[in-house]
Amino acid sequence: MRTLSVLLLAAAVLLSAGCEGEQGPVGPSGNANVVTGTISPTNEEWLWAGYYTYRASSSLTISYFTRYVDIPVAEITPGIISAGAVLVTFESNPGSGNWTPLPFQFAGTSYDYLHNIVYEVMEGGIRLHFFNMPTSSGATPPNLETYILPTYTFKYTVIEGNVLETMTARGVDVSDHAQVIDYLAP
Repeated sequence: MRTLSVLLLAAAVLLSAGCEGEQGPVGPSGNANVVTGTISPTNEEWLWAGYYTYRASSSLTISYFTRYVDIPVAEITPGIISAGAVLVTFESNPGSGNWTPLPFQFAGTSYDYLHNIVYEVMEGGIRLHFFNMPTSSGATPPNLETYILPTYTFKYTVIEGNVLETMTARGVDVSDHAQVIDYLAP
């Protein structure tokens, strides 16, 4: 019994000694598990002859020719692709300060086609696509190869998987870009 008492006393002393010491320096503000960036491609930087493909069923694939921009983001790793998230927004009205999440779809001037901006995530980067989609048979959207695109600003957010799990556990709707940004703001 005496040996047990001595061991318990020694354990208590060691635990209390481990709690003492100076506090370390405060780390930088922000979130180490989140990376953000912006890009504002000009019309000339949108390359021609990309394609965006959607598999509608096991026997039907739909593709659209696109103008595209590649954004190198080294932080997009296989771990981010499998367990994290990548969000992209843009200023649909340049200079307004209002951010719209992608994918984006808006009727063209004649309402017989839709403007589309979507993105794909791959290891090491993001590919933005711009394309027009007819809304009725016989509709002729503008020639995409010569179409003049405004200089939109795009903002991307890369979120590590464990941050995503924490947000979900705290009730953040991770499909709502505004909620995610509010949660991540320092």
